[in-house]
Amino acid sequence: MGDTATMESGYVFDTSWEREHGRLLALEEIYDSQSRHRLTELGVADGWRCLEVGCGAGSIARWLAKQVGAAGRVLATDVDTRFANAHGLSNLEIRTHDLRTDDLPDASFDLVHARAVIEHLPDRDEALRRLAAATRPGGWVVVEDFDIDGPMYPAAARYYPPGYTELAERLGRALRAAFGAAGVDPGTGRRLPQALTDAGLTEVGAQVHAPVLTGGDAAFLPLTLRSLRPRLLATGEVTDWDIEDVITLTKNHGTTYLPNFMVSAWGRKPV
Repeated sequence: MGDTATMESGYVFDTSWEREHGRLLALEEIYDSQSRHRLTELGVADGWRCLEVGCGAGSIARWLAKQVGAAGRVLATDVDTRFANAHGLSNLEIRTHDLRTDDLPDASFDLVHARAVIEHLPDRDEALRRLAAATRPGGWVVVEDFDIDGPMYPAAARYYPPGYTELAERLGRALRAAFGAAGVDPGTGRRLPQALTDAGLTEVGAQVHAPVLTGGDAAFLPLTLRSLRPRLLATGEVTDWDIEDVITLTKNHGTTYLPNFMVSAWGRKPV
């Protein structure tokens, strides 16, 4: 979900990779539960009009369509919509759309949600203003992005098995460098609360989600590392053997590790 679009600033992931759809499905598997929880807490209900920006493989868009019922509507957008499917939901429209340049209806949605999207855009503040402008007075904007900057990657490394901490820290540095080289802000997540406030929203809140995974149970990190392998090697922080070592670790049952910290932030448009 969220990060299927190739950005002119240099998108991190290769959308032509044959396993990209699987990587997006794996992202949904890890992070959907937190997204659904937050949207439920904000009151998404029958009859709401929702906008899902950067819909990726479409799981949250389909879930929203079921929550809002026949009286509600969901518009799901992405620059590349080939992985999204409405699965026969008549109240869900999937539309090719570029948040940077294409118009959105003004003050039209009760809920606007974007996950792993804003971090990839060159003008993140303008993108958030666009999302706020599309939200009706009293409606909610929910934005979720990763934080792999500063102290976050050493913190994640502490959740790897003994003996892997140093490698996990180097992998974190490589991810931060690879994202930065592609024009992605690796610290977008932690900046979201202030950015939503600056966009004119009120009742701003945020939560950090850090899923500790068990080896063999999730494919998101190994698929991400395979997709990013050339970019990670180019940083000089890790070797090909290092990458394979971490991939093997993620497949070993009984081990634990933490992929990335996701920040969920929300704000309400003033009435």
